[in-house]
Amino acid sequence: MKFINTFFLVVVIFLSTAIYGQNEKIPAIKVTSTGFSFGFAGVGTANTSEDYNNLAGAVVDPSYFIDSDQYNSSSYNYGFGGNVNPKIYLGLTPYSKKKGEYRYDREIRFSVGSSAGIRRNFNYYQYDNFTIDTLVSPASGNVVYADSSIYNRYIYSESFYDFNFGISFLFKTDVKRRVHFSAGVGLEYAYAYRSFVKVENYNEKSVYYYDPNNKPEFGEYENGLEYYNYKNDFDGTTSTDNTNLSGSLQFARILLPFGVNFRITNKTQSFFNKVYLFGEMSPGIEFQLVSNDKTYINPYFGIAMFGFSYRW
Repeated sequence: MKFINTFFLVVVIFLSTAIYGQNEKIPAIKVTSTGFSFGFAGVGTANTSEDYNNLAGAVVDPSYFIDSDQYNSSSYNYGFGGNVNPKIYLGLTPYSKKKGEYRYDREIRFSVGSSAGIRRNFNYYQYDNFTIDTLVSPASGNVVYADSSIYNRYIYSESFYDFNFGISFLFKTDVKRRVHFSAGVGLEYAYAYRSFVKVENYNEKSVYYYDPNNKPEFGEYENGLEYYNYKNDFDGTTSTDNTNLSGSLQFARILLPFGVNFRITNKTQSFFNKVYLFGEMSPGIEFQLVSNDKTYINPYFGIAMFGFSYRW
């Protein structure tokens, strides 16, 4: 929370100085746009066994975490997370004393948003097979084996809901054109008001039958489940639990936004002459600060897939 208070204090000081610092007649900056976007982000995350143990030590109830040494690490332990992220924007245009006019090819943009996402993911599985019966046909004498298979999978997802605040400084191409581009640098801070680990357990028990010359093979199938030839008497259960992180979860990001803006119409008398559709990509670096754990540095790639702004 100290970071949030400091962030807003810096914003207030910046605005007060910028607006009234040059002269009383012409504000140094003025509000010229507002907007909204809906997007998502992809994040590379840490997913080693050490990171798994770190996560287990950062939750309220670590008893949900299995001994990973007794399980196989799935190929679905992919080290990738993400979040959906709606945002509201406020754009300010700076005044140039040298040019004696507002620089509409520059923009200081503030954002406020909220997101839901996942960071670290861990996926472990275990299966056990043993023979339970041997069947012999009284007519032909053919032998059929009956084996039991027990399959167990655990999926751990570090999940959160947050509020985020950002500031960006953007350079723009000619804004008088119907299509113009923007690029710059930005900073973003996010505080998770809820952070927890989602624990999913899949347990399958089955009896399968086969002849000695056609024993099933066991392997990890595309959907993460095991497969067998000749499966019968299947019984499966699924459970989902949550355990909260014992401390806070925060994010700080350094971003390089790049966007394209499209004015809906060129008819100057129309309301939509001031309305723009835009999309934006924001690659960067994310610092994930986890209490009772450590700070993780994640590659981050954000996309504002659908956005609109009103400019005056």
